[in-house]
Amino acid sequence: MKKIILVYHFLIIVAVTINAQQNNFPNLTGPYLGQKLPGKYPQLFATEIMINEQGYHSSIVFSPDLKEAIWRPMEREGGPVLYSKLINDTWTQPKEINFGLGSGVLDPIFSVDGNRIYFLSFQPIDNNTEQMERIWCSERVDNGWSKGKPLDKIFYNHPTHWTFSVAKNGNLYFTSEKPDLKGICISRFKGKNYLPPQFLFDGSMPFVSPDESYMIYVLKKEDTKTDLFIRYKNLDGTWTSEIEIGPNINSDKHDLAPYVSPDGKYLFFISQRERMNGIMWMSAKIIEELRPNE
Repeated sequence: MKKIILVYHFLIIVAVTINAQQNNFPNLTGPYLGQKLPGKYPQLFATEIMINEQGYHSSIVFSPDLKEAIWRPMEREGGPVLYSKLINDTWTQPKEINFGLGSGVLDPIFSVDGNRIYFLSFQPIDNNTEQMERIWCSERVDNGWSKGKPLDKIFYNHPTHWTFSVAKNGNLYFTSEKPDLKGICISRFKGKNYLPPQFLFDGSMPFVSPDESYMIYVLKKEDTKTDLFIRYKNLDGTWTSEIEIGPNINSDKHDLAPYVSPDGKYLFFISQRERMNGIMWMSAKIIEELRPNE
């Protein structure tokens, strides 16, 4: 009974926090929720908006035209994906996107063309499937977004966790947690279906550029924290060795869940350096600065 009361109180606190965030949403104009653009060093994104006590499960992400934004406050029991749109140069008050699933939605991202939202969910596919985190998607429709559906049968038995990425050609990069395929994997998209996932290398939470020319991902080099690393695609299709993305970016706390804005200008990620799971952002010029010579 005590446990039930504690969970109930926790959910009330989360609901109050989200409602306060929505009801007190300021008048924001211009790109990136009207925020002052960052420089070469990471800084917290939108501190007057991103106020959830537990932080965020992944970065805020933007549609290809930069006129829509979605983000997901951190909650243990699942929670809403919040959505805002730039209309007449002003961002709308955030509203929840309902994907029609009983279980929570995690780590949403837009497809490169903006017509899909991919996400993770513990929602069982049917009464005969095990409950685990799987990749789902929703299609853009006239009145918003369609009910979520599992992406492809090839992923049904591939538990995954935290952020993943989809390239322009549909290839999907994710973290498999299958004992025999544990790490960053690629599943190539062929026509209407995905091919069986193939292991690439150790790590998690991959972000791949739309043209697959580079990948930023997470490695745990020490027992105590995670850092961001980058690899680049060679001309023969292989990947370079891992390159740490730099001491000015990686901190002495967890740094994880990288994401690059659709225009390629800004690197976002989650960090615990200043607060619990705060969204950081900075110039993405570091990506070209680290690129090895051909």
